[in-house]
Amino acid sequence: MHPGHSAHAMAVAGALCELFTQASEVQLAFLLRSIETGDAPAAARAAQGILGAIASSAALCEPASDAPAAPLSSRELKVLCMIAGGSTNRQIADATHRSINTIEAQVKSMYRKLGVRSRTQAVREAMQRGLLMWRDEGAPVAAVRTGSSALC
Repeated sequence: MHPGHSAHAMAVAGALCELFTQASEVQLAFLLRSIETGDAPAAARAAQGILGAIASSAALCEPASDAPAAPLSSRELKVLCMIAGGSTNRQIADATHRSINTIEAQVKSMYRKLGVRSRTQAVREAMQRGLLMWRDEGAPVAAVRTGSSALC
């Protein structure tokens, strides 16, 4: 594959990822319905509206400070890994023998530390920061600790 094509494909994939993680359910439903019915102008307007809102909110954000973000604790990393595997808070509480309130507090703490507002955003941000990585064998996600992978 030509290097230019690869860069373009990665840019498109990044835009789609941003689109699906930042857009509201209503916006996505309208976009997908427009695509399904073949209404290309409406689909283009919907996508432009979503991406415009994303760009506007990104422009309003203050640049990150030079201080490093608070690291996730080992328990938070374990919870994040289980979230990446599709577990609900109740399933995580049961599997780790902790209360649902404890898990919910850890999830909120992770969101704050990662600067996100959803499970999907948390997993994406953790992967971008190198805290999680996809594995080829068995389990799809591994937590990364000091350069080595730890099982979730």
